[in-house]
Amino acid sequence: MTARSRIATIARSRIAAIASRVPLTIGLAALSGCAPANVGELATEIVEAPGATGAGFGDVSRAIDGVRGGGEHAGSLDVYSLDYRERRHLVLGFEGRVIVDGPGPDLAVFENGFRELERDAYFMDPVVVEVSPDGARWLAFPHDYVASDETRYEPHPAAWEGFAGVTPVLLDTGRGELDPLDPRAGGDAFDLAELGGERADEQALADEIRMRGARYVRLTSAAIVTNPDTGAPYPRDAVSDGADIDGVAARLGDPSDEPR
Repeated sequence: MTARSRIATIARSRIAAIASRVPLTIGLAALSGCAPANVGELATEIVEAPGATGAGFGDVSRAIDGVRGGGEHAGSLDVYSLDYRERRHLVLGFEGRVIVDGPGPDLAVFENGFRELERDAYFMDPVVVEVSPDGARWLAFPHDYVASDETRYEPHPAAWEGFAGVTPVLLDTGRGELDPLDPRAGGDAFDLAELGGERADEQALADEIRMRGARYVRLTSAAIVTNPDTGAPYPRDAVSDGADIDGVAARLGDPSDEPR
């Protein structure tokens, strides 16, 4: 059974119950009829999508047409699917704007992982997340697979530190005013302040991105990325066939040659 077949078998009767638990942004501004502006804005630009077919789960427009999270126990079907052969990565942008460093998370990635009802486990397709100021130089957010046996797949988010694709998505951009960067939206959040590296050039690139912003986000299924601890690709669920991208949101600003 493929990951998407597994998602499609989730009982439809649960959807209403799950939706009823999706939190909404309610505050004084909302009660007064003036909802606060969202900090997070969705990626709207497809930069690279090798292997995209334009149909079904190979339709890359699904990665920029809004987030349709299925809740804690169901994954969205409005997704663009990566695989381990042709659709190996996805690069998204923000039509000339840049991700900027601010208080709290600056970027959120929405995949379609969910908590399984039949057992104490999650269905996940972990994703390595990178950012770039120019599309040529890339820097990954720190990530570490911390399972006791790193050669075996562990179906719990705590084992996948710094990866996307491990937290269920509650956000549905078609339903409410919840900020995509609000922790209640679900998905996996990243902070530009966490960027760094062991090499001097990596640290310099991290500093540049924090000062001037990142134009692009690259998403790659962890199962085709080498784990430096083992020298082999990160393990995956036996029924996984690639990460399913529902959307990306970020704190945006206008590009500038001056440090922020």
